Amino acid sequence: MRSKQWMIRIIVLAMLLVSTVACSAAPTPTVPPTEAPTAAPVVAEEEPTEAVVPTEAPTEEPTAAPEPEAEKETGPKSIILATTTSTQDSGLLDFILPDFEEEFGIEVQVVAVGTGQAIALGEDGNADVLLVHARSREDAFMEAGHGVRREDVMYNDFIIVGPEEDPAGIKGMTSATEAFAKIAEAEATFISRGDESGTHTKELSVWKAAGIEPAGAWYIAAGQGMGAVLTMAEEQQAYALTDRATYLAMSLEGLESVILVEGDEVLFNPYGVIAVNPEKGKHIKIDLANQFIDWIISVPTQEKIAQFGVEEFGAPLFTSDSALWRESQGESSAESEASEAGDIALKITGKVDQEMAWTEAEVHAMETMDVESTNKQGEASTYTGVSLAGLLEQAGVQADAETIVLVADDGYAAEVSWAEVQACEDCILSFRNQGGFSSVMPGFSGGLQVKGVIEVQVK
Repeated sequence: MRSKQWMIRIIVLAMLLVSTVACSAAPTPTVPPTEAPTAAPVVAEEEPTEAVVPTEAPTEEPTAAPEPEAEKETGPKSIILATTTSTQDSGLLDFILPDFEEEFGIEVQVVAVGTGQAIALGEDGNADVLLVHARSREDAFMEAGHGVRREDVMYNDFIIVGPEEDPAGIKGMTSATEAFAKIAEAEATFISRGDESGTHTKELSVWKAAGIEPAGAWYIAAGQGMGAVLTMAEEQQAYALTDRATYLAMSLEGLESVILVEGDEVLFNPYGVIAVNPEKGKHIKIDLANQFIDWIISVPTQEKIAQFGVEEFGAPLFTSDSALWRESQGESSAESEASEAGDIALKITGKVDQEMAWTEAEVHAMETMDVESTNKQGEASTYTGVSLAGLLEQAGVQADAETIVLVADDGYAAEVSWAEVQACEDCILSFRNQGGFSSVMPGFSGGLQVKGVIEVQVK
């Protein structure tokens, strides 16, 4: 029994011995782990220094390959056209622009606002090209360096519309100024654009010619586009000045206001296209703007403009008027002769034996005279120019002519009798320092001292 117990003890001691040997041998394999951590940091410290190249590469990639820029250049082309509400509301842009976009693959993003707002967009560099109708503002835009190219495109006319009942009694009148005077006298409701648009500019010039500053409950400045104003005028049984194209387009949609006054040459409404100066920023697309201008003044596009409205109304809503179109159709003889020497600066039209047109240089070459007159500030000044009566005599005023109308480049017009002009030896068209002509009529009212005279109408 004891021998058995001793045997068991020996086995247990042997097992303990083996266990002890194993435990004492275990530290030997643990050497590599303790050494490995010591060596690993060396590698870890060296790798970041070698990995500096990948960290520098991303900072160079945007400069070396600006992917967004490349995508912008190769993507669809587009331009921003700031234009008047009349070209949009009349439907003209929908009629002609698809041809341009299809032919050149250039999308035209239209911003239709009043002419004043469209010009402001150009001044701020927020448009590439303008299509507007306020010649005096267009000229000022170009003179200030905001634009680099202007071309004539087309024209139509303004008309006075209102309720068929016509409470002011202006129906059939041929003078816009007299019609406005009657509306003011009757205090009949008049809806004005009131938005510094080309239409608003024309309206203000007619009020000025009538010697009236419109104000009161009867005169409502809407601050809206042409379509909205016509809708308001109909709803309130009021009068409004509108371009003919927008009125006719809306009459197809049920507009019930009627045309009451039309045909006055003062209501002539020309449109011009202007390329915005690329110095306003690299975002201005001058090449595409010029491409658009070349297209809209081209004979094929002018032909299409001349067709717009013919099917619905039997006559075009706009008259094509680019230089290329006039050349293809043949200008009037007086204008053709004058244009050979340069741009026409002054015309005499109406009841004359022969309508006349001169360049500024041709007028300066005529016999001049000096007259003294008092300006609006009460200061006496000497003016140099050509005799107004002498110019009219060159055209041959017809025997039944009664009235002379001086028309300015901003649409303002002033009337005086032909008899008074004949009797005024000192009435001249003076030469302006900035170019063009002004009427100087000593002894007459200030309203006849017209700046920027471009036409003398005989009625």
